[in-house]
Amino acid sequence: MAANLEAQIQSSGNIVLDRRYAWAKAEAEDGAHAAAADILDQIVAEAPRWAAAWFALGVAREKAGDKQGAAVAFQRLAELDAEGLFGALLHLARLGVTATPERAPESYVRGLFDQYAARFEMHLVDELGYCGPALLRDALRRAAGDGGFQFRNFIDLGCGTGLMARALSPHFDHAAGVDLAPLMIGKARKTGLYARLETGDLAAFLRNESTGSADLVIAADVFIYLGSLDEVFSETARVLGQGGLFAFSVQTGDDSVSVSEDGWALGKDLRYAHSENYLRRLAAQTGFDIVLLEAASVRRDAGRDVPGLVCVLLKA
Repeated sequence: MAANLEAQIQSSGNIVLDRRYAWAKAEAEDGAHAAAADILDQIVAEAPRWAAAWFALGVAREKAGDKQGAAVAFQRLAELDAEGLFGALLHLARLGVTATPERAPESYVRGLFDQYAARFEMHLVDELGYCGPALLRDALRRAAGDGGFQFRNFIDLGCGTGLMARALSPHFDHAAGVDLAPLMIGKARKTGLYARLETGDLAAFLRNESTGSADLVIAADVFIYLGSLDEVFSETARVLGQGGLFAFSVQTGDDSVSVSEDGWALGKDLRYAHSENYLRRLAAQTGFDIVLLEAASVRRDAGRDVPGLVCVLLKA
């Protein structure tokens, strides 16, 4: 995170405005979104370059029913936050103002999970009922059949704190993980299960891997931050040896998300949903056979199961 952007998040530089900002946030938490927006309007008039205030204003306006005003706030936020830490372009796309980007900004995902790292497992597993690693492990066990459930070289895309490696241990000889968030990588390192860990983009990580060097690639609840999966599929196909497995989960969206039969879309939760037909098409184009593709929910949101798919592909 750039130092100047971090300063904008922490404070306006004016203690009076900071207190008013805290007041606005309290109003929003109480459901008084119009009142919060009024306070934030006054704040951005005095601190026009405070990105956090513009973000809060966009959220408050939208929740107060002023979508046009929210779009104006998010457009100003996009100008101030060139790195995309606040995800302004995602909000604008969700509101129908701009085209949907092919992926969430790296800084947005990195910031989200670095802030989340300390309480990630407790919140995800205990509160959201996250079961992605267990579902993928069981799917892989079924896919492996009589062929044995032991992997020589396993690549964990978006490894987070290492939940997937823990679910698969001791059924692999060597594990490599990649994640955008350094604090997540730090947590994964403490598991002692990875021979190699890197901080960075998963597609870039795959591009640097040797052809045919892996026999298992997994992405557990990671593709919700990617729209287009074309490059990930093609690079995974290259990195896997013949007979290697590619296992992952995706969201399919609910009635609030319009996903074309052969594509992907951004949901109201700022996560991407993918259609079954899109996955089937990519699998065929990149030389995979579908071993398993079934409906599954890896977590809950607002007390409801999030509809999705679990998929295991075989490198032909």
